Amino acid sequence: MKKKNKQARTLYYYGFGIFLFMLLILLTVAGCRQDYSPKPDGYLRIDPHPKAYKLIDKTGFPLSFEISQSAQGIIDNSVASAWINIIYPRYKTTVYCTYIPIDKKNKTRIFAESKELVYRHGIKAEKIQAQLYENAERHLYATLYSLTGNTATPLQFTVTDSISYLFRGALYFDTPVKRDSVAPVIEYVTQDIMHLIETVQPQK
Repeated sequence: MKKKNKQARTLYYYGFGIFLFMLLILLTVAGCRQDYSPKPDGYLRIDPHPKAYKLIDKTGFPLSFEISQSAQGIIDNSVASAWINIIYPRYKTTVYCTYIPIDKKNKTRIFAESKELVYRHGIKAEKIQAQLYENAERHLYATLYSLTGNTATPLQFTVTDSISYLFRGALYFDTPVKRDSVAPVIEYVTQDIMHLIETVQPQK
């Protein structure tokens, strides 16, 4: 009887030892297994050019103002409403601008249409924030619109003297982009637009 009990204990310890050995192997394998779960895409760092500006004062264009040295200003004043495209080749983006003459008869309509062009993007925009700028001494009144979300344009602006003209612009990227990936570019162009607004004046 004692011999049988001894054999049973031996088998028990032997089986328990095998169980612990197998458990140790499983824990080791699980601890060494690499995590192959997909990671979110990263974005390239975009370093904007240092700030430096140049004057745009082309003959025949009604306004003068300063734009970034890294941008190109292409003007078309062959139509009633003069156009200028401010192109940033490095960032593959363009600010499309239009100069529209106004008078007492069409002022209300043109201002309303301009505002409608901004808020038309409200369908996809998560938020539209308007920042006002005013210099009464120079008869300069402007609004800078920042649009967040899945919109075609993240920035728009208007400048006017409230009497003779409305100058408006909108930023567009040449190809579809994710806003997070181009946030430094948007911030950079925003500063340029603010500088443009501050330096706008009628051509003499």
